[in-house]
Amino acid sequence: MVTLVAPEDRSPIQHTECFHLVFLRLLGDRLGRAVWAVKGGVNLRAWFRSRRYSEDLDIDVIRVQPHALEERVDRLLASRSLADLLSVQKLELARTAKPKQTDTTQRWKFEIRAESMALPLRTKIEFSRRASRGEEYVLEPVLPEMVRPYGVLAPMVNHYTARAAVGQKIQALGLRSVTPARDVWDLDHLFRTQDPDPRPVPAHVRKALPEAYERVTSLPYAVFKSQVVPFLMPEDQETYGTAEAWKGMCDLVATRLIELSE
Repeated sequence: MVTLVAPEDRSPIQHTECFHLVFLRLLGDRLGRAVWAVKGGVNLRAWFRSRRYSEDLDIDVIRVQPHALEERVDRLLASRSLADLLSVQKLELARTAKPKQTDTTQRWKFEIRAESMALPLRTKIEFSRRASRGEEYVLEPVLPEMVRPYGVLAPMVNHYTARAAVGQKIQALGLRSVTPARDVWDLDHLFRTQDPDPRPVPAHVRKALPEAYERVTSLPYAVFKSQVVPFLMPEDQETYGTAEAWKGMCDLVATRLIELSE
């Protein structure tokens, strides 16, 4: 049973997760729930029980104009509601910047101060607009065990299904200019715990399969150790943060990618 963790006992990655959950709760109230969907690491953790905490929060915008989104997010960030909810968690939004505001990408960066931390925590929230590819998403609350450590209400928001997340992660693995080890971790988690079958594989995902396979089979343990292991809790680092565990992840993901290419 996951129990409440007092703010002074939380790790930096838990403080960041708490901020993301509070933000999602308020965004659903202020922006509406029909115009955006959570993707990436927060999606996998909040609805599919990934053990990897996410450094940032990524959201797909389904339909809302850039100027309207910017205005509403800015109002949310300046609101008393956000300040009060963060205060309960012994957190404070110390600095906000919005370095990118285009028709396709809108990004906010934050410094968050936690009473128990000497240095500020950094995270970002990014909204992306992409041409619709019919990817599946559903409206569901965040899993109870994910919000229980913080004593917050579970946000009810759209998020991508496991099937859709597999396709997104294959694309990211095959097309990113720099390959993050977290994509391999995420695919391994989805294949092991959800066993989604994305077939028939959409053309845009199939196109990324050969490069995705090459990257999985060539990504060294050192990259995984630096990019993923710091975002696991200490007890999980001992279990999942070893070179042997990493090899097992790569082998499973490579095998599944071959199957999807056939």
